Amino acid sequence: MSRPIRVAILGASGYGAGELLRLLVAHDAVEVVAVTSTSQVGEPIGRVHPHLRGFYDSTSCGMAKRSAAMPLSVSSQVDFERLLGAEHAVVFSSLPHGASGMALDRLLNESDKSTRAVRLKAIDLSGDFRLSDASLHQQHYPESPVLPERRAEFVYGMAELNRQQIGAARYVANPGCLATAAILAGAPLIKPEILGAVVADVKTGSSGSGRQLKETTHHPTRHADFRAYKPLAHQHEPEILQAWGDPHGERIALSFVPQSMATSRGIFATVHVTLPGPAATAELRERYDRFYAGCPFVRIVDDSPTLQDVVGSNFCDISLACRGRQVIVMAALDNLVKGMAGAAIQNMNLMCGLPETSGLWTPSLRPV
Repeated sequence: MSRPIRVAILGASGYGAGELLRLLVAHDAVEVVAVTSTSQVGEPIGRVHPHLRGFYDSTSCGMAKRSAAMPLSVSSQVDFERLLGAEHAVVFSSLPHGASGMALDRLLNESDKSTRAVRLKAIDLSGDFRLSDASLHQQHYPESPVLPERRAEFVYGMAELNRQQIGAARYVANPGCLATAAILAGAPLIKPEILGAVVADVKTGSSGSGRQLKETTHHPTRHADFRAYKPLAHQHEPEILQAWGDPHGERIALSFVPQSMATSRGIFATVHVTLPGPAATAELRERYDRFYAGCPFVRIVDDSPTLQDVVGSNFCDISLACRGRQVIVMAALDNLVKGMAGAAIQNMNLMCGLPETSGLWTPSLRPV
C-alpha cells in the first residue's frame, strides 16, 4: 500500500528516535525510510531499540501494519530520492542541542537542490529553534549557533496554541517537555491578564535527561531521592514566557523550578497564579473548557491529574483549584510522548493536512 508521508529521523540511538519509531508503527499514513547516525551504521533498528524487534527488521511481521516498507537499518545519511518520492517528506531531528540545528540547516540546503517537486518539511526536537529572539537563544543555548535566517523560518510547535501556523509551516520547532506542561497549565489564565509573579513547579522523570548514563539519572542515585536542578536558570523558562506572550519577562515574573522524580517517564507541573480579583473554581474550569475546546489531547479533569493516566499517551491532563485570588493549576503528561515524540507527530499531522490524532489516539499504560 502506498503511503502519502515518508519520514527520515536524524539521531538513531536516543529516546526521541525510539519513541518516534514506536509511535509511527501505528500511523497508517507514514513510511519510515531512513534513520541516521554517525555511529551504529548498518545496525538493524531492533538492535538499537530492542523493544522494536520485528517491527522494522523482519519482513515476516505484520507488513501491512508496519511503518517501513522494507527492513530498516541505521544509515549514515538520508536517501533524498527515496524520501522525496511521496506526497509529503518529513525529517525529524532528535539530535542534541547544538548539533541538531546545524544538521538540519545542511540537510535542508541539500534537499532544496533536489529536482523533485516535493519540498522537505522538518521538525526539530531539540531547543535549537524554539526561541525566536536571537539574544535569548544565545543566552540559554550558547552551544547552539543562532542561524538567524533559518530561525525565522521555524514556527513554534505547540499545537494547542499555534494550530493554524503549524498547518501552514514547512519547519517546526518542537516544544520542550517541561515547557509543554507549564505552558498548557497556565495559558488560559496567563495569556490574557496576569501581571506579576507566577510560580511553575515542574517535576520530571529521568528519561527527560536522555539515554546516556549520567550521575543524576543513574538509578542508585535517583532512587528514593528528590532534588531541584537549574532553579531560575533553566533553558525552558524563556520558552514558557514566549508562549505566554512575554518572552523577556516584562509583564510576568516567572519562578521556574524543575525537579527530578524517581520515575522514568512523566511530568507533573503545578503552576501558582494570583488573579487580579477573586474567582471561583467552576468559573475557571469553564474558561479552561472553552480555551481547550477542539484540542483532542488536553483533558480537563475534576481531581488531581496522575501520571498513570497519561504515561504512554499523547494526553495532557489538567485540573485546577481556586481560593479567592489564589489559583493552582496542575498538569500531567508523558515527557517522551506529549512532551516530545507525540507532539512532533501531532505537528507532522497538521503540516501534512491530516487529523492531528492520526497515529496517536491511544490511552495510557495504566498501571505503569
